[in-house]
Amino acid sequence: MSPSPPKKINVFAVINPERTSGADMMLLDALRRLNRDRFRITLGLLTSNSQMHDSIPSDMAVKEFRMRHLNGIAWLRFFLYLCWYLASNKFHLLHVNSYVPGNYARLAAWLTGVPIIIDYWHGFTRFNQKRRFICRLLERGTDLSLAVSEGVRQHLLQQLNLSPSKVQVLYNGIDLPYIHHHRNRSEMRRVLGISADEPVVGVVARLDHWAKGHGELFQALARVRTRYPLRCLVIGGGRRQPEMAALVQDLSLTPFVDFLGHRDDIPDLLAALDIFALPSHSEGISRSLLEAMAAGLPVVVSAVGGSPEVVQHEINGLLVPVKDVAALANALIRLLSDPALAERLGLAASRRVAANFSLERVGQELNEIYLELANQKHLLG
Repeated sequence: MSPSPPKKINVFAVINPERTSGADMMLLDALRRLNRDRFRITLGLLTSNSQMHDSIPSDMAVKEFRMRHLNGIAWLRFFLYLCWYLASNKFHLLHVNSYVPGNYARLAAWLTGVPIIIDYWHGFTRFNQKRRFICRLLERGTDLSLAVSEGVRQHLLQQLNLSPSKVQVLYNGIDLPYIHHHRNRSEMRRVLGISADEPVVGVVARLDHWAKGHGELFQALARVRTRYPLRCLVIGGGRRQPEMAALVQDLSLTPFVDFLGHRDDIPDLLAALDIFALPSHSEGISRSLLEAMAAGLPVVVSAVGGSPEVVQHEINGLLVPVKDVAALANALIRLLSDPALAERLGLAASRRVAANFSLERVGQELNEIYLELANQKHLLG
């Protein structure tokens, strides 16, 4: 007699519990919206973060691996311990993000017989020969690879020669009520020391590298200021901030650029902006872009990666060629000189995100994906 199917699907997800990690927070937000009548969820936290526990629902179990360093011999210990942990618990589904921890977790799950293995790709990974070999090997035991955009999906298919049927798009989503609940514009401008009529452009991105286009934005700002007294708010912390501040100083822009560091009041800050810019060199689907659009801001973004799947040029935003300072400056000038256009694009942006990029939509799609795979593996009653 065959064993009866489980009453609930046991899901194990591995994340690095840092609020600045968009990929991990996206996975956690999606898991929150799973149907608890069908799924039991355990979170595997790579590192200990007491603040994160406040944002984890009480009905989610937590396993902390407490890794002090995410490198070297620590990965071997993590892998061996994870093999023991997975073998000791009856998990039906593993869901990981596609970076180093995810690779070790996929291998451990494959070796210990976890029925369903899913990984989640959030950007355009550079594949050297070693990483390409590892990912192709792990694909044999992976049931589904999720990609945050069609651009990322095509990149995976081309770089890794994966089976198209095993790579599916699951667009990012955002918490719409969170974005819409904010302090009013005049109050925020007083707090930030910005006058009511001063035009302000903002960017929300980590300052750990230059790939978000901060350099191009500062150079464009220098051009725009010959015609408009534009100010810039740089939201996000990171190790490259001193270098970026030096570039701002070289461009004689220091009085007009404010580095605000990491902030937890993003909706309030968006309310103080007139324009949002994200001239990235590469992009999967930026949650900061979605949040800015949801806030009704006109956006200027590079036409790279998944951004054109969100921003339709001259319909709900402006697209510019990557690393093109002149085009970026002209787009900013165009919005500043045509308030009616800026307002129209902002309203259309808000409608687009509300209709297509909510966390509720992500949760619904993830429920359907899990249930379909569970049905294929005969795990459902």
